[in-house]
Amino acid sequence: MEGKLRNLFPGGNTSQGFYSFFDYIIPENVNRIFCLKGGPGVGKSSLMKKIAKEFLEKDYDLELHHCTSDPSSLDAIVIKELGVVLLDATAPHIVDPKTPGAVDEIVNLGDFWDSKGIEENKEKILSTNKDISNSFQRAFKFLKSAEPIYRDIEEKYTSSMDFGGINLFTENFIEELFKGTQTVGNYKKERHLFGSAITPMGHVDYTSSILRDAEKIYHLKGEIGTGKTTFLKRVSQRAIQKGMKVEIYHYPLVPEKIETIFIEDLKIGITTSSNFNENNIIDFNQYINEESIFAYNEELCFDKKLLDELINYAILNIKKAKAKHDIVENYYIPNMRFEEVEQLKDELVNKISKYESV
Repeated sequence: MEGKLRNLFPGGNTSQGFYSFFDYIIPENVNRIFCLKGGPGVGKSSLMKKIAKEFLEKDYDLELHHCTSDPSSLDAIVIKELGVVLLDATAPHIVDPKTPGAVDEIVNLGDFWDSKGIEENKEKILSTNKDISNSFQRAFKFLKSAEPIYRDIEEKYTSSMDFGGINLFTENFIEELFKGTQTVGNYKKERHLFGSAITPMGHVDYTSSILRDAEKIYHLKGEIGTGKTTFLKRVSQRAIQKGMKVEIYHYPLVPEKIETIFIEDLKIGITTSSNFNENNIIDFNQYINEESIFAYNEELCFDKKLLDELINYAILNIKKAKAKHDIVENYYIPNMRFEEVEQLKDELVNKISKYESV
């Protein structure tokens, strides 16, 4: 029997540039953090995948934290039961040890490359890296341009909402959801991550994986600006006040917005993800004043089309950056001593295994 996997994103390509929730990767009472250093193509992600496979086969549940620039690559793995984390500590999410030796340990895969071979391609690497940076900057400009269009849509729907009705429903929902639960007097810090991301492959959604342990899932249906984030905030805040463990997953374009919450103590998920559009639907569109919103119909059609186009242009540029990144990796791969990286993998597995008896 194998363990179970949860797929998540610790960072996002957003209207604010690259947005990081990397601090929330680390679980409480962590025993060991392995900070992987080294350039592209040195095998950081492959190393994490191999280690993850070994512990998955040993029946440990794992979290796989994926890279938004390439979801097939990993930024981190977490073996919660052992309190062990391996993470990519290079840009754009540079991580330096906070407690060197005692908890954090640097693992430098640059020790296994042929510097001379890499130096021969120095100018090509520098030039391609500049292209990558330019593509990302262009992508972020499109995403930044998309936000005011998003806000324009939001304002139009917000001005047409019956928030009195929504407030009444929200209070009744919260009362029913937490009926019979006790406030324990403990504070558990909520966890913030992304459940979906804007990637070279388009919009990638891992919400089904994130809510794999939920016994009941509610789907929030509603246009931009109909109050879904406010509803999710109010529910999550009540759970936190009661001392419950809550995970909050943010919207990749505008990270202050929320897509999903998971209340672990209740095994309940609430999400806007279309993966669950047939589950216990809560329809916020029913609170829209149809006469009021009709006046904005032409403008909303234009805005929604423009919003999609801007996001698609961003995706196109992230895709270009990924293609250039693959080129840079090919300058490093032939100059790596991967047999030594394999030996390193065995050493790390042995180090991690020591925590099985702790």
